Amino acid sequence: MLAFARLVLAAGGTAMFISGLVLAGLGQFAGAWLRSLLPPLAIDTRAVGGAALALGVFVALAGAAQLAAAVWVARRGRWITAAAAVLASLLAGLLAASAVAAVTQIARGGSGWLLAASVALMGAAIAYGAGTWGLASASAQLSRQPP
Repeated sequence: MLAFARLVLAAGGTAMFISGLVLAGLGQFAGAWLRSLLPPLAIDTRAVGGAALALGVFVALAGAAQLAAAVWVARRGRWITAAAAVLASLLAGLLAASAVAAVTQIARGGSGWLLAASVALMGAAIAYGAGTWGLASASAQLSRQPP
């Protein structure tokens, strides 16, 4: 089960890291294009680009944290494993909430593509939940071992 948890952290971390870098790049160099995708707002292009840049950096750092956790869990330190379980559980909750938000948007008349996104988000949330279970179980087993 620990191998599955590491796989989830590595795959999710890679996806978040690459997505964060792309979003940061869009924020830095394509703020006007991002603003054109939004409804009329009383906000300028630089603010939209700056927000996208900041969000992209945050997402890339979260992805890097997942990648680091996937590597360090292999060393079987109980505190690292427990911290990785907390990280995975937070991401599972965030993904489940995003899936519910997508379904809510469909109910309000949103695009049908959001249904596919909701299913994918819920699948990822379940994978992170299973990873959390594996990491928490491993952490508990490690805490019972003599030092």
